[in-house]
Amino acid sequence: MDAVKERYIMQMRWMLYAFLSSSVICLAHAEEQPAKQGRVNMGLYTKSITEQASISDIEISMNFWVKDALAFEAQKAGIDIQSTGAFLYETMQDMRADFSRGKLDIIVAPPLLISRYFKREEITDGFSGMLEGGKSDSLLLIVRADSHIHSIQDLRGKRITMLEGDELAEMFMDTLFLRSFKKGYKKVVASVQQQVKANRIVLDLYFNKADAGLAYVNSFQVMSELNPDIKNKVKILDTFEVRSKNYSYLRKGYPLANEMRQIALSFYKSARGKQILDIYKTPELHFLKVEELDTVDQLIKEHAQLVSGIK
Repeated sequence: MDAVKERYIMQMRWMLYAFLSSSVICLAHAEEQPAKQGRVNMGLYTKSITEQASISDIEISMNFWVKDALAFEAQKAGIDIQSTGAFLYETMQDMRADFSRGKLDIIVAPPLLISRYFKREEITDGFSGMLEGGKSDSLLLIVRADSHIHSIQDLRGKRITMLEGDELAEMFMDTLFLRSFKKGYKKVVASVQQQVKANRIVLDLYFNKADAGLAYVNSFQVMSELNPDIKNKVKILDTFEVRSKNYSYLRKGYPLANEMRQIALSFYKSARGKQILDIYKTPELHFLKVEELDTVDQLIKEHAQLVSGIK
């Protein structure tokens, strides 16, 4: 009986030894696995971000982001960023061409332009800047409160002010007028003034230099906080819901897509990240699904149908 018991004990010892040995080998193998490697190349459409920062600021901050801050955050996540790049584009055609050549991993541009130049199957979920508390920076049609403007019909013969080069604002305004007048807004209003800074649009209405204008929530809030009387002189007539002026999406099949999203969403937690986000007046970054482009797609479709209907 003692011999059987002793044999049983020896078998259990060998099994335990074999288990511990295999575990040590697996752990050693895991430690030998190299960190996940890859590159990060970002493409940015400059015309939509120069309102927040100058070209030189953009070049410095974005290269700092991808070459220093991003690499630092990636290293903490166990990722070896082998090469980085931040490429600035003045035309979407150039960005599109480089994307097609496989040069870009992340694109940053207004949602309207992304919808026009990129197919859904080419991009995957990304991230976008949001206002504090996760609020959207929607597009607002604002008018002077004392101008007796209560609908789009009341804008006939009025003075309009808009942000220069903002194609989303242009299409939204045109769609509103096509619905009401069967004409584009330029054929109905008295004048159209374009501003380089969105804050200037709010001030134009406040100082009675314009009757209506398109501005983003952030600009309207900032100016209202600086001068609370603006909310007495300016009111919101209509809104186009959009997350932010710019959307960021990743190339479909990009091997570091999940990691880059996670890093972006936690970017505000680091001192370096906060410094860069402050430059672009972006308190937070939030997850952004490709389906967020649907709202813009609907606007493009409606505008095209309205234009087609008056020809």
